[in-house]
Amino acid sequence: MSPSSFESVACPRCGFPELAPQIVIVDPTSTSPEYLHSNYLPPDSVIVCTRREIAVAETGIAHVEEKMADLERVINQLRLRRQSLRDFITNHRRVLAPIRRLPTELLSEIFSHCVQRDAYEWDPTRNMEWILVQVSRAWRAVSISIPQIWSCISISDASAPKNIDLKAALSLQLERSAHCPLTVDLHLDFRFCSSERRMSVLEPLFSARDRWQSVNIHLTEAEFLHFRSDTSFPKLTKLGLGINSSKDECAFDSIFQATPALQELHYNVTSLSQIQCFPLSQLRRLDLWNVTYDSSDLSSVLGLACNILELQLRECIPLDAVEVNPKTLPNLVSLSVAECDDTLLGYIIAPVLRRLAISFFPNARLSDDLVSFMTRTGPSLTDLTFRHAPARGDRLELLALAPHLTSLSMGPMSTLIGFDFIKGLTCGLGERNLVPHAVSLEFTGIFENGHYDSLLAMLTSRCISGPLRSARISGAKRLADMQQQLLVLGLNLVDSRKKS
Repeated sequence: MSPSSFESVACPRCGFPELAPQIVIVDPTSTSPEYLHSNYLPPDSVIVCTRREIAVAETGIAHVEEKMADLERVINQLRLRRQSLRDFITNHRRVLAPIRRLPTELLSEIFSHCVQRDAYEWDPTRNMEWILVQVSRAWRAVSISIPQIWSCISISDASAPKNIDLKAALSLQLERSAHCPLTVDLHLDFRFCSSERRMSVLEPLFSARDRWQSVNIHLTEAEFLHFRSDTSFPKLTKLGLGINSSKDECAFDSIFQATPALQELHYNVTSLSQIQCFPLSQLRRLDLWNVTYDSSDLSSVLGLACNILELQLRECIPLDAVEVNPKTLPNLVSLSVAECDDTLLGYIIAPVLRRLAISFFPNARLSDDLVSFMTRTGPSLTDLTFRHAPARGDRLELLALAPHLTSLSMGPMSTLIGFDFIKGLTCGLGERNLVPHAVSLEFTGIFENGHYDSLLAMLTSRCISGPLRSARISGAKRLADMQQQLLVLGLNLVDSRKKS
């Protein structure tokens, strides 16, 4: 081995260069290479020399491994230092982040959009407004200064975690909402929500009832309505009420008798008798869901709600078949009827109706009430929607009663969409030209095989002879080929199964 020399290496402790002894390793030289590729017995002198060279090589291996260990320690130290420098750069780049230069007004707008897109129910452990206050002192100050992001509360019996002080957290949120109008969504199942937990939710909310603006309440019992006889909601404009059972006939009278600003009522209570305690004459929208009614009660409700602009009836079941005089709703422009008996339409006269949506029972036949209603209102209709209707000729007969439609949506159809049904909508075919002013059409369902030519002919005729410019089709084949032929006519054809 040759004597040691010196070289400049990095210190394992600090990483800076220092002088360290360099171990120069001389490769061993074989004194008898001719024996490496044969099986001859070497003489004793060769055996002694070979053993000496093997010892030199083994010593070299030890020195090499020691050198490698030193280098690995230096590399590990350098890796740690590199990561430290990267962390330094990352942390200090945050100081230069553009969001720090945003004015408070713009940052507040961003926070508001973040909270609006938050789909979670009320939960202080994961709601966006509660997360923002934990980011930094600056963001906390901005978040607390925006009462609007604290004004929406959606609570169900299982939404908030069990290990928090629900009443304290809810009171803090109401405090941070300042004087903003509140939007409350309350779903409590009294079978799974203890009385103590219910009160921890209801007491803070009712303490701020003077700020309720939009409220949706779904309960299994009406006992929470017994707070005080003088309960009032001066700013309440939109109310959704769903109670499965109410043993107290005066419960609604005691709590909802003072709603001077109410504009929308979504009513999902089994009995219709309680609704008359609301100020129906000032409503602009009325939704009745899952209601069983006497003919006289429904007629009375429609007579009181004479100024509504929108009416939705869903799963309403009659208790009798008594004939009543229809009520005129002079301002009604939108009507939606789903899974209801067609006799409901006999209760309504809507001289200025613009939008009508009807969801049929599968394979239901046309009733005289529906035909009579379409005859009365068809001339004013501009937007018609049929859901779950069979693709039969009697549906085309209804279209003939609405000559001024500009938007028609049919689907999903409950039967196969056949050639005759499509041809019935083709312009210039037959004596009648159905829906001549249609600007947009929508058909969803399952088309019969070989429908391509008839569907293409129908859409082409409406582009050439009418103002059709938009069509949404689902369940048809070769829509891509059809689109290429209709583009030159200015029609935007969309497969409604795909994102437009």
